[in-house]
Amino acid sequence: MIKQQAFIDTLAPAAVEDWKAYGVPASLTIAQAILESNWGTSELATRASNLFGIKGNGPAGTYTKVSDEYVNGKKIQKASGFRKYNSWIESIRDHTQFLLKPRYAKVIGSDWKTACREVYDSGYATDPAYPEKLKRIIEQYKLYEYDRKDGVQMRPILIIDAGHGGSDPGAVGNGLREKDLTLQISNYQYARFQALGVPVTLTRTSDVTLTPDQRTKLVRDSGVKYCLSNHINAGGGSGVEAIHSVFSSDKLAKALAQSVASCGMNFRRVFSKEGAGGKDYYFMHRETGSVETVILEYGFIDDAADALKLKDNWKTYAESVVKAFCEYIGVSYHLPTDLSPKGVDNVSIEVNGVQLPVKGYLQNGVSYLPVRAVSEAVGVSPEWDAATKQVKVNGRTLAATIVNGASYAPARELAAALGLQVEWEGSNRIVRINSSFYKTVE
Repeated sequence: MIKQQAFIDTLAPAAVEDWKAYGVPASLTIAQAILESNWGTSELATRASNLFGIKGNGPAGTYTKVSDEYVNGKKIQKASGFRKYNSWIESIRDHTQFLLKPRYAKVIGSDWKTACREVYDSGYATDPAYPEKLKRIIEQYKLYEYDRKDGVQMRPILIIDAGHGGSDPGAVGNGLREKDLTLQISNYQYARFQALGVPVTLTRTSDVTLTPDQRTKLVRDSGVKYCLSNHINAGGGSGVEAIHSVFSSDKLAKALAQSVASCGMNFRRVFSKEGAGGKDYYFMHRETGSVETVILEYGFIDDAADALKLKDNWKTYAESVVKAFCEYIGVSYHLPTDLSPKGVDNVSIEVNGVQLPVKGYLQNGVSYLPVRAVSEAVGVSPEWDAATKQVKVNGRTLAATIVNGASYAPARELAAALGLQVEWEGSNRIVRINSSFYKTVE
């Protein structure tokens, strides 16, 4: 037990630091390290400083070994390349960055029981007993005691709900679909709130179908104080409007709607609507419990002028809402860095099917992507040498260009350094980067 406690004591400071900074529960980090490295004695832990079984190319290279995986519930053995680190602490840091990808959004800021379930459901591990194994470790060694910030359990304060999705497109008009716009806006806001240190989570991160019961349960179970439900209106009208519960003040709803209006969208109204028996009319108010939910309709998709504004300015509107919410809850706000150089074509970036909130640029037929944003989206930390002004990814020096203080590299070169596949969709100016190895094994 003494050796086991020493292992926990070694990892705890870094795990707690990352819990406070990023919202990855310290108990989850420590429990995963215990389970996957057998208390730091596994081959990966001793020879590659890899505590979590994360595959790929790490800061110290790659370590190849045969390991167990589960395919269709059956255990098989397979030779794979695993990330190699210089220390266990470096492994913890990389594990944290790995879990900051949008697919693990429900892990961030959650309680330890939810985190154990969601990390498995999001595809981190292949062992069906993985969540229960983690829970037993956390309970046995009381690792939940590390999930505290200034003595208070950290939970997300805000959940962002991208309205509609999957088989439900929402409103459609002028070549746009509500479900696409709300997901775009929500994923952008999620990334911005994270950058600003606001504990946040999402109801969906991709184009999936959620029933009203599933959607509202996610909100109720999240433990948040606020919910922002993003929507695009239709049915004859123009402008932004916000709807609040009949049981809550209109103060937050007004602040959010006015923020969008201040960016050029017409201001329509802020209101609440009562349903049968004095309850809220809208299920997002009625079924989300004590959470203060604001339904924000950014404009009318079937109005040509509104649709054009939404298409061209959605990010500006999304950012204005981030600013207004931060001011409402008293969190320090600062503008994002505009990484795209002036006078060149912007390029959208998708990594493993998720659109990043930053863009690249196209110059002389070559797509250049922000090195740090793309690398961190797949859990890799780039290295910057201030003296030589060179950037390295997985030990490989890139032909990078510095724009507004950020490093950009050719898409194909960056993808190769990350061990990823890349494709270019010229008609929509999208660079798609994909990988097939982002999971861990027991």
